[in-house]
Amino acid sequence: MKKVEFVRVKSELSGYGFSKGMKYCFTGIENIIKDRLMDGWSFEGYVPVENRGIGDIETLSLIFQKEL
Repeated sequence: MKKVEFVRVKSELSGYGFSKGMKYCFTGIENIIKDRLMDGWSFEGYVPVENRGIGDIETLSLIFQKEL
């Protein structure tokens, strides 16, 4: 049997870009994935949950799976 968990990650303001104005990034997302992998989970992908009005992703849902 497999267990699936979702972890939501929200982008944070990190400065200013050239063409779109403000710059956002998903700070710490690599550490979240790495920690889960070290705990026996596999990273299956992500789903965009919220978008900004200009089309950029605001919130991601990371998908992890683990064999029980």
